[in-house]
Amino acid sequence: MSKVTILGQQDFEISTGTNLLKFIQEKKYDRNLPATCGGRGTCSTCAVRILKGGGEPNANEKDLLKDKLEKKWRLSCQIAVTDDLDIEVPGYEVAEALEIHPGLLADLLDYCAEHLPLVEIHSSQAITLKRLKDLRRRAPALVDGGGDPEDFRVLRDLLTYALEQDKAREIPSRYPFTEKTIEMMLKVFSKRIPAQEEEKEEILMYPYFLYVITTIFFFLLGGLSIYALLVDAPLEQAATPAFTPNPEKAPWYFLGIQELLAISPNLGGFLNNIAIGGVILPGLFVFFLLAIPYIEPHLEFWRADRRKPVGRRLRERPVTVSAFTLSMVLFVVLILIGTYFRGPFWKWVLPWN
Repeated sequence: MSKVTILGQQDFEISTGTNLLKFIQEKKYDRNLPATCGGRGTCSTCAVRILKGGGEPNANEKDLLKDKLEKKWRLSCQIAVTDDLDIEVPGYEVAEALEIHPGLLADLLDYCAEHLPLVEIHSSQAITLKRLKDLRRRAPALVDGGGDPEDFRVLRDLLTYALEQDKAREIPSRYPFTEKTIEMMLKVFSKRIPAQEEEKEEILMYPYFLYVITTIFFFLLGGLSIYALLVDAPLEQAATPAFTPNPEKAPWYFLGIQELLAISPNLGGFLNNIAIGGVILPGLFVFFLLAIPYIEPHLEFWRADRRKPVGRRLRERPVTVSAFTLSMVLFVVLILIGTYFRGPFWKWVLPWN
């Protein structure tokens, strides 16, 4: 069974392989679909807009519909339902039923460009002034269904932000504009985002990401080389059981743990400074790292919908990134203290004394 959703109307469960035109005629939604050729795919009068599913158009559709394919128009008589479909049928169009005027969308985009802090809007797309001006120029086509899923993601995120921040009353427009209008526009534009594409977030490994990694590597290598030339690092005397240096310091990568042992309180019994600094606190940190995938939706408490997974971009997970960064900074600080500020008997000293 497959599900066919006539947007703005209702959902239907139908047998896989059913001809879409026959299904529409059977459900009495064909008042504006004369299908004058009898479903042979030669007249284009049975065209509907398919916003999700439908597969690739065939030769008949490409020949008859031409530019309309960009706006998601397809010949219903040429489509056998093999997957879930979201469709708009002439006479039942969602956008027109909600009276979304292109000028209304243009006014919204003008307001967003001039008054909203674009960097604060959470989106998987880059929202810039240039992007908003381009969307404004194409407002009539967007309302009519043209545009890429990325365009509708931007519109959805802008409308969501405006709704959450109660901006409806501030938007000057020649057309009626209320919170209900924003909700209806949000519903329409969200329907233009295919569900399977919504889950994709591709990162081009080559060449862009590889260039970034290579650049960072060479800067790091160059910095370490300059540091090695400027800082003298002579070898100490050979180790001998008869002589223990004071202070005896662990290698730099363990100095953070050694410093943590030194500053941990001794509460007596099992909770001595060795257990706290050497086992409990490091164990809690490791447990935190292991638990991040499971607790992150709750850590990012600011999100409106916590049922969806957290995005991979840094700006979409500020709490988790801040917690991890703070823990790393604290560990580096402990290493620096153990390296430069601890003297004989592990007493506090200033490095320049």
